[in-house]
Amino acid sequence: MSEFEEKREPLLHHMKSLGVALKNVIFCIFIGGALGYVFSSEILAWLTAPYSKVMGANESLIYISPFEKIWVHLRVAMWGGVFVVLPAIYVSAYGFFKPALLSYERKSLNIFAILAFGVAVLGLVLGQKYVIPLLLEALVGFKGAGETAFISLGAYVGMSLGVLVATALLLELPLIMLEFSLLGWVDSTTWRKGRRVAIVVNAAVSAFLSPPDVLSMLVLMLPIQVLYECGIMVSRMAEWKRHATEHP
Repeated sequence: MSEFEEKREPLLHHMKSLGVALKNVIFCIFIGGALGYVFSSEILAWLTAPYSKVMGANESLIYISPFEKIWVHLRVAMWGGVFVVLPAIYVSAYGFFKPALLSYERKSLNIFAILAFGVAVLGLVLGQKYVIPLLLEALVGFKGAGETAFISLGAYVGMSLGVLVATALLLELPLIMLEFSLLGWVDSTTWRKGRRVAIVVNAAVSAFLSPPDVLSMLVLMLPIQVLYECGIMVSRMAEWKRHATEHP
């Protein structure tokens, strides 16, 4: 066998494995979307509960185009379904990368995946229960005298999904920083040096997500920065643990 053929066989094997992994992921998304569509009414009711809480039970969301309600149900079904099948998607991706991982990396990533899913669920619950109502109150309270709020179903669902995703991802920040440090990819010194950049990014994200006033931006910015600082602390603890393991 020539040197070219020896290199070609592993490449073809990896391409086949990647194809299988992608097919599994697409299949999981399809199944998740179907399940999400079955329960789309329940998911939509959960999403719109904060609106009824803030605006009152008599205030209803409107839809301004014939297909808006259908597209909203499809969008909710896809997002909800994908979230439900995230563990299956992780298993498919993990199966592809597993041969290239060391034993401690496999164990660490599996633990991280379980914790990350739990934190994501917590982020969705907190976002729906606290963040969306607070943001909605601020936005509705910003209207001028004589103005009446008529919020469309599509606009509200789009905002709510964005807030939920942002809340879940922000809560994941310390966990991601911890995992990177445990694997030795990024150390706490790098995280500390990146603090200034993190503050600038934090300010930009907070300004984008909050109502147009400085106080609201600072209220949103503070917990995000606290999460980043917590990430630095836990990454430092991870380094101590790794150092103790490598140099008993």
